[in-house]
Amino acid sequence: MATLKEIARKAGVSMMTVSNVVNGKTEKVSKETLGRIQALIKECNYVPNLNARTLVKSTSQTIVVFVSTFVSHENVFKDPYLAEFFGEIESLIRQNGYYVLIQTIDEIENAATLLKKWKADGAVFLSPVSPEKIRQLKAECAVPMVFVDSADDDETTLTVGINEFKGGFIAAKYLLEAGHRKIGIAGFYDKASSIVQARYAGYVAALAEFGFCENDAVVLHTVTTYEAGLYFGGAIANHEFDVTAVFATADLLAIGIMEGARRNGCIVPRDLSVVGFDNLSVAQIVTPKLTSVSQDLGNKAAAAVGLLFSAIRKESIAQPHILCDVQLELRQSVLER
Repeated sequence: MATLKEIARKAGVSMMTVSNVVNGKTEKVSKETLGRIQALIKECNYVPNLNARTLVKSTSQTIVVFVSTFVSHENVFKDPYLAEFFGEIESLIRQNGYYVLIQTIDEIENAATLLKKWKADGAVFLSPVSPEKIRQLKAECAVPMVFVDSADDDETTLTVGINEFKGGFIAAKYLLEAGHRKIGIAGFYDKASSIVQARYAGYVAALAEFGFCENDAVVLHTVTTYEAGLYFGGAIANHEFDVTAVFATADLLAIGIMEGARRNGCIVPRDLSVVGFDNLSVAQIVTPKLTSVSQDLGNKAAAAVGLLFSAIRKESIAQPHILCDVQLELRQSVLER
């Protein structure tokens, strides 16, 4: 592999001239010299030293995407939501000419250390971070950061989320309008999570619109995994829960519920209606196809990456807290009663 010095020697120019071309500073380089250097770079398969470029340009061209290990203690990409969402974010960051590192962390405090160690230009946090932890990170690390699915009233904090309340509301209301009166909500019910609380509040608000109270809510408290869905689907089929419909707060959980019910003789949607949340690609290839609350991961990723690069470029940000809309994608997993 050729070095910067060898390229300079073959081109008959100084190493500084070649370095300027490599780093995009070509305004003082003639067209003839520029063409000769670029041809040699391609011919010799020259690859710039990223560490050296960081020193020259005061930028690593690197963005770190963090995922907390409470989401998955093993392979984070086993979670189809994270896999799809990260894919959208990585593509957009790459289109901006930056490199992407993904890192799982067990303690959010470790993020600041890693960002400084890698001299990263920015970060996106895909897992919820509390306002207290956000303030701590900002105090320790000055690089631009965007927090997805996190809530913080501070106008200097960049956040992207979705209308969680609306998601829970439209899912439950659709089931109510289909004639269901015994509707369960399945998911990880955590009072400390603003996301879970908002989806639950939307579900309860829909019940209230049809004359029911919160005491009529049937909460299937569980983690949002396929395996948990299998268990609860079987439990519903075996009449351990008196429901005719379920709103699952994650598609993977919803698909598990459908399969668990089927294995125990309960057919979706004939015997049980199911609505999921996320509208992942897999929702369209299961049988029956899953009705799901769509949060448009492409739009959500674009909002997060847009905020991040506005901050990196020191542009004025009129809307630091972006709330993306949701809608219900109707398919085959709900039947009118």
